Amino acid sequence: MFEAYKYYWQNAFKYRAVSSRADFWWPVLVNFIILVILYFLLAIAGYTTVSAIMHGYNSGGFVVFLLFIIAAFAVANILPAIAICVRRLRDTGLTGWTVLVYWLLSILFSSNNSSILNSLLAILEIIMLVLLCLPSGYINKHGWWSPNYTNDVKIPSLQGKD
Repeated sequence: MFEAYKYYWQNAFKYRAVSSRADFWWPVLVNFIILVILYFLLAIAGYTTVSAIMHGYNSGGFVVFLLFIIAAFAVANILPAIAICVRRLRDTGLTGWTVLVYWLLSILFSSNNSSILNSLLAILEIIMLVLLCLPSGYINKHGWWSPNYTNDVKIPSLQGKD
């Protein structure tokens, strides 16, 4: 788990490789746990701050500090998250541009308050989740369209386990 999280940060700018399911999902789990802990601390700090304000004290500094930490953590994870998502989709046999198409469609579907577009967005998110859960080379093995289908290019793994 910690090895995969280390690779997550070390390979934040590497898009021309692949990442296995474990290399993708362990960092997702660790980031989720870190954010749950930070939000739990924020909820406790927010409760104590509201309680202190009700009793006439002014103590909101820790809440602001936690909000800054959460924002910094989220911003720091943007590029590694994009890179590992691209590598994971390349491992299944799709092109990395699938991530861009997914995000553009997500923006398009979520920009309106239409229930139909929200339903399409939910379907799109389920499709992306399924694609991220596919085994290595699944799309190539089953003859679906793939960027490497015609010339069968071998993409290296970042961990050198090929």
